[in-house]
Amino acid sequence: MKASTGDGRSLRAALGHVGSEHPAADRTRRLLAGALLAVSALLFAWILVLGSITRGQAEVRNWSTAWVGLDVLQVAGLVATGRLLVRRSRLTALAAAAAATLLLLDAWFDVMTAEGGGAWYTALAMALLVELPASLALTALARSALDW
Repeated sequence: MKASTGDGRSLRAALGHVGSEHPAADRTRRLLAGALLAVSALLFAWILVLGSITRGQAEVRNWSTAWVGLDVLQVAGLVATGRLLVRRSRLTALAAAAAATLLLLDAWFDVMTAEGGGAWYTALAMALLVELPASLALTALARSALDW
């Protein structure tokens, strides 16, 4: 692969043909797939390590900043999706998929980090009644936008 000039053009050029029928594209697809599988195997090993060393409690710096950041990303994803949807842009698929993923993450972390009792039930209700249905709707929109 050609060295990058810093503006991403060589990466776009290298990946631009990945979807074609050209034999070089098949080789590139196989290399990328192999790299993704290798990274996923390493990540899985890391998950096992984390699962064995973390025991339910963790002290986290900047906890509120992390939550606010996640919410800001959700807002940005929803705004981008709405703006692209009005324009009937195929990029709506990317924005909607990203927003759907962020909503899933929010639901997961809300439920998993909520204290017991009422806070946990509130987090679960929000996940089941708001975040997961919104994520499913955005996923359906993302799939639909691919056909525009």
